[in-house]
Amino acid sequence: MKKSALRLSPDRLRIGLAPSFVSVERERGFLRKAIVDRQKLACDPGFGAQLWDGALAALKSCDTRLRATVVLSNHFVRYAIVPWTTGLDTAAEEEAYVRHYFARVHGERAKSWVLRWTRNGDTRLASAIDQGLLEALKLALPRLVSMQPYLMAAINGCSDFIPKTGAWLALVEDERACIALHAGGRWRAVQNARGAWLDLLERERHRAESDVPQLALIAGADPGAAEGWTFQRLQGGLSH
Repeated sequence: MKKSALRLSPDRLRIGLAPSFVSVERERGFLRKAIVDRQKLACDPGFGAQLWDGALAALKSCDTRLRATVVLSNHFVRYAIVPWTTGLDTAAEEEAYVRHYFARVHGERAKSWVLRWTRNGDTRLASAIDQGLLEALKLALPRLVSMQPYLMAAINGCSDFIPKTGAWLALVEDERACIALHAGGRWRAVQNARGAWLDLLERERHRAESDVPQLALIAGADPGAAEGWTFQRLQGGLSH
């Protein structure tokens, strides 16, 4: 009886995983969800051989029997805008094509990465994570039902805020920012790097090949004001 009740539990964990912290929200309900608990666990990014080892150790304090959705810090993810081509008829051919693109930039290590990419358009926004991280997450969270890179999760949440004229998206974390440009109805550029987010944003604007929007949607930082920009702050973030 007790085991059956656990399977039917409406509770679910939403976890933000970063090198220096793990944020955990416990949601309850099937149709109308409510957050019944929220916590942020500090962890040591220098713990263990891998950057994520400290965060995974912190997960041991969570109720890992519950279904879990994980959003991965951009510290753990690589991104690319992949020019698409015709003649890719199967999922295996698409994966080989995307993997070859990453390998051109990152070398042989890309052969073991787990890849995801958008499905429409003449360019595709692709992400890559280490296979070891995915396997470690599955062991730590036996009921893992979803895992998303932070950029992909943010795009899903902010699509209604991007006008037809386009916008920049800046996801700000400790010592890192991910900058992406949506213009002309597609994602045109992405840069995931260390550094101050406004400096990275300015650099990407100067690298753009044509006129680009002045609107930038910012998550994880107070945007303030800067000449030539219109900033709009997004609610939430990796640490909620």
